[in-house]
Amino acid sequence: MKPAVILLLALLLAPLAAHAQQNAPKTVRDNLWLFACPPGGDADYLENAGIRGGSRMTPVEGAHWLGIPNLLFVTQDHNRPKATWTEIKWKARTTMEQWAISFESLKKVSWSAVGSSGSGGLKTVPDIVSTAKSYPNLTGIYLDDFVKDRKKLSDGTFAGRPAMSEVELEDMRAQLAKVGRPMEVWTTIYAYDLDPQHPEYTHCEPPLVDSLKHFDVIVLWTWKSDDLRDLEKNLARIEAVKPREARVALGIYLWDYTGIDEKKKNDPTYRFGKPVPLDLMELQCSLGLKWLKEGRVRDLVVLGNTHLDIGAPSAPWMRQWIKKHAEEQMNW
Repeated sequence: MKPAVILLLALLLAPLAAHAQQNAPKTVRDNLWLFACPPGGDADYLENAGIRGGSRMTPVEGAHWLGIPNLLFVTQDHNRPKATWTEIKWKARTTMEQWAISFESLKKVSWSAVGSSGSGGLKTVPDIVSTAKSYPNLTGIYLDDFVKDRKKLSDGTFAGRPAMSEVELEDMRAQLAKVGRPMEVWTTIYAYDLDPQHPEYTHCEPPLVDSLKHFDVIVLWTWKSDDLRDLEKNLARIEAVKPREARVALGIYLWDYTGIDEKKKNDPTYRFGKPVPLDLMELQCSLGLKWLKEGRVRDLVVLGNTHLDIGAPSAPWMRQWIKKHAEEQMNW
């Protein structure tokens, strides 16, 4: 076939291929995200549970091992990339760029402005915006642990405040507009955040629900695995107060950060922490799959890379579950 004919056919078929890809049915895999932090980010928690040596799994390694195409990258005070202006004059690539390059094999990435324990905030946004301009798979900002400065009061209740004020959230949106394409804002909401009867409920001032209008995606997390039995009730709470246009995602823990392993509780070196039991893994993933297909939740978020290479049975269980269900199609 002559080169000119081949070129003509390619030009004619390209729009058809693009249209077919755009209209291809969505699968479970398309809506899977890995909540990930720099390697070793959970080392202290794991040490409390007697898991010594920590994890070496990187975010991208974790995503590929599980078969997940999308990433929520969450940093902490001790591993947050340095401000670009402090590195740009002496590094071949800044830390922000190096992370972004490592993420290029992934479909979508949301980068935390508010990290673990509510740290970070508005000061981190300009570097995320500038990075997003060069890396088109950076599609959003993640605000983790949106209730910060949490303190236990004399009556046993908890009080805290939103990690960003109304003015800061509005400023963040204005800065995101400079990327030149849509950028989503995701946030963490724990199941107990909206349940005043829960012993871990935190009274927030201003009220947490006042901030929900600023978010495109609300990720529902169940901090204690025993509370997974109330998952249906807690999803209904989110649905009742969220903005109509906001999506809900379901967070899926592999590790119960404060749970007690009955087999280890007599070990004097053991404090707390355990893998999520497999029956509760089945519960949260089965409900998540059902709600995803119904459209009640639009994404499933698995946490995280630092629990995949430490011997926790919930990790290979999750990998096999994804292999089994990843290509199933959505009903929406």
